[in-house]
Amino acid sequence: MILGVDPGRDKTGWALTDSAGELLLSGICPTLEFGLVVAALNCPPSQWKKALAPWTLERQALVHETAELERAALGNGTGSRQVLPYLERLAVRTVLVGEEGTTLAARKLYWRLHRPGWWRRLLPSSLWVPPRPLDDLAAWVIVLRVLRGRKA
Repeated sequence: MILGVDPGRDKTGWALTDSAGELLLSGICPTLEFGLVVAALNCPPSQWKKALAPWTLERQALVHETAELERAALGNGTGSRQVLPYLERLAVRTVLVGEEGTTLAARKLYWRLHRPGWWRRLLPSSLWVPPRPLDDLAAWVIVLRVLRGRKA
């Protein structure tokens, strides 16, 4: 499994994917609480769903009980220095990834996961505004970039 992190000044998005990049869990937490997310990931995988519940926004698949966190992909933008010490507690290799364009890509992923209503499809897709922050899906984009070989 791969952990993607989109760090920000006030909030941090995180996404857990399988090794192929399929989304398992994602969420957003205040940056000051990211240490609690890391502490939850230090629990056995069977407890992740419950431990991460306060911040989880997307649940696409179940995390297998024998799953292991292989690596982390960290966006190199705002807040990355603040978040990096927490990731070091996971004892996995961390890769820095460029964050350029992740918000626009996250918007496309949101509408792929949550098909827009008929009335919204009448508008140009550039006018579709998701009803929530997308930092977690931006973290997923960061993982997908690592899997495609794009780094900082």
